[in-house]
Amino acid sequence: MEYFIALLIVLPAVVLAAQRSTYLLDYVFFVFSLNRGIRRLVDYYINGAFNPLSSISLTPLVVSAILLVPAMARFGQLTASSRNVATLIMVALGHGLVIGFVNAGVGAFYSLGEWMAGFGAFLYAATAPITSQTADRWMRSCGYAALIVAVYGWYQYYTIPVWDAFWVTEVKFVGYLGQLRPTEMSVFSTMHERGPCASFLAWAAIPMILNARWRIIGSWATVLLLLSVVVLTLTRSMFIIVGLVAMLQPALSKGKGIGRVIVLAVLLGVGATVGLQYMPGSERITKRYDTMKDMQNDGSFKGRMSILTTGLPWVVQHPLGLGLGSSGFGAGRIGGAGGEKEGFCDSGYIEVFSQFGWIGGLAFFAAMAQIWSELSRRIRLGGHDPFLNTGRVVLVGCLVFLAVGNVFGGFSLFWVFLGLSLNNMTLPFSTPQYWMPETYQPEFQDPMQAWETPAPGLPPTAERATAAGQDFHSSNPHFRII
Repeated sequence: MEYFIALLIVLPAVVLAAQRSTYLLDYVFFVFSLNRGIRRLVDYYINGAFNPLSSISLTPLVVSAILLVPAMARFGQLTASSRNVATLIMVALGHGLVIGFVNAGVGAFYSLGEWMAGFGAFLYAATAPITSQTADRWMRSCGYAALIVAVYGWYQYYTIPVWDAFWVTEVKFVGYLGQLRPTEMSVFSTMHERGPCASFLAWAAIPMILNARWRIIGSWATVLLLLSVVVLTLTRSMFIIVGLVAMLQPALSKGKGIGRVIVLAVLLGVGATVGLQYMPGSERITKRYDTMKDMQNDGSFKGRMSILTTGLPWVVQHPLGLGLGSSGFGAGRIGGAGGEKEGFCDSGYIEVFSQFGWIGGLAFFAAMAQIWSELSRRIRLGGHDPFLNTGRVVLVGCLVFLAVGNVFGGFSLFWVFLGLSLNNMTLPFSTPQYWMPETYQPEFQDPMQAWETPAPGLPPTAERATAAGQDFHSSNPHFRII
């Protein structure tokens, strides 16, 4: 039954791909956001046991792989700069796969699938022959998928459904996620962990904050709902990236969008001061977020700084890296997690170099620099598409967030956003220049009058030519005897 349900999840993606439908990406958003919730229902009600190798958990990787089929077929349609970006990322992935296969075996291919989920979405969005209306629909589809996650998140917070409690117990997350009592457990909603849940909701909220055209039903109220569930996940780092991206937008757009930053600040201020007072379990939440006031003594912050300081010498001493499968999905699924091969997953910069080595790491960051250069070039040439300015904002936000985690190593809306910013639809329109020959005007004709209208006081044109001793036709350069 489990395999049949997995097939039912994948089948619509195959049909949409066969029809070359742009709704394929819309569907992928919902598969990524809901598949783990479906898996827990199947484990509890059908299997009666937890299956750590559930085929349903692989459906996001399968549907994202389907995105690569039309994307690679359209690869030649990319601009030269966009092809360079894609090629550099493929160099990094290729190097990581070779080294990873030597060190981690099959686990390298699982980690490659995790990376390709995001990169495939990037290529699909970059190569799709779409209009801005389709791109806007993709943004809103992610928002609606996040809305379902957020609504279920509040339901989970207040009730602790039995299938979720069963899963938390089986994976031994009791304590880490809190206690299995209403309002005493960190929310993970339909996702496989609280961190990915917070990341998905935050990235879905960011486009709604940056531009009104990407907001869904409820507008700012929906943004507040999504961010409220991020609070329930107790994942503080996502508020850093939301605030950072919101402030970068006016900074990189000559002040445009400062009003949205003010609105967001007001909403977060009201929610923090008023909303928490009436929410059960607010003491636990407040205690968690109060640690941000003293970051120097925060255990998580000090741990990440320790990883960074010990990771830099390690990177210098290991030019080839450990390859794909040393951390992330491949390491956990195949059983290679733990020890040195787990990598430095709490520091994205160190993890990128630990997976790709010097060659792949430099190629990856060269691709990020190329994205910035291309977006800036299109803006200088007169590009006004909203994906250009906001694309640069999202890119900088991701690079800053790499300090606390590898945000690039999986599917996320920002991969789609970066792909759309490089799509041909954002190319600035060049104004065509036409050469218009001047209309012939005889010297004796008043230029302000029509050809047939004689100047005042003069006889008609033919009579003037005859009076001058010329034949009219021979004096007219527009006349030719065949």
